[in-house]
Amino acid sequence: MSVLDQFSFVLFKPKSAGNVGAAARALKNMGFSDLRLAAPQIRHKREAAAMAVHGRDVLEGAKTYTDLAAAVTDCTLTVGTTCRPGFYRSDNSAVRDAAPSLIRESHANRIAIVFGPEDFGLTNRELKLCQRLVTIPTASAYPSLNLAQAVMVVAYELMLAAGAGRQTGEPMEFAPVAEVGAMFERMARALIAIGFLAEDNPDHIMFALRAILGRSGLRPRELHILNGIAKHVGWFAEGGYGTIAAKRRAGKRLR
Repeated sequence: MSVLDQFSFVLFKPKSAGNVGAAARALKNMGFSDLRLAAPQIRHKREAAAMAVHGRDVLEGAKTYTDLAAAVTDCTLTVGTTCRPGFYRSDNSAVRDAAPSLIRESHANRIAIVFGPEDFGLTNRELKLCQRLVTIPTASAYPSLNLAQAVMVVAYELMLAAGAGRQTGEPMEFAPVAEVGAMFERMARALIAIGFLAEDNPDHIMFALRAILGRSGLRPRELHILNGIAKHVGWFAEGGYGTIAAKRRAGKRLR
């Protein structure tokens, strides 16, 4: 099995059947085969087949999902694509810089590369499911790429990295995306409970935490530790501090 088989290209709410077909062709050109459509908005499927040409097998094998979370549930690393500026999008890497590490990590993980709809891309809501962000450097006068073009460029860079022999070190197996997402929700509730996060805008800090942990990835044991921290912080906020104080006064071990 090729290392490229570990990558899933996920199109979230694509609107143009032609773009879906052209994306299938691009993946075939670059040696990829796993195309996924999350909540697709396309109607004219014949146009997709016409644009796919000899990549029709990739198009016909594409799986459809009701939402983005379902499309990445079997993946352990999700990489969102963006060209838009913003506080929550500043921690991104050029796809050429990110490709070697993604190829290395694909030896132990299934990796989803996520693309947003043609008109406005991925929103902050979808970015919560992405551990990392990549961007395609373009001219500042017109940075927005066609969806199928973006798929082609990312696939091309990954294909080059796979054959360039630049990967070093042992790959780590990361925790499943769904479990990581659940941990972040649990951590947010705990940090709100102790007043560290503003209840009306927890995302301001949580996006930063996602970026910090997304850069290195989370192994299952590390995820277990973070879940334990979140659980204990929540317990402390709900009155556990009294139990801790009593044990300290009595000279007892806390754990």
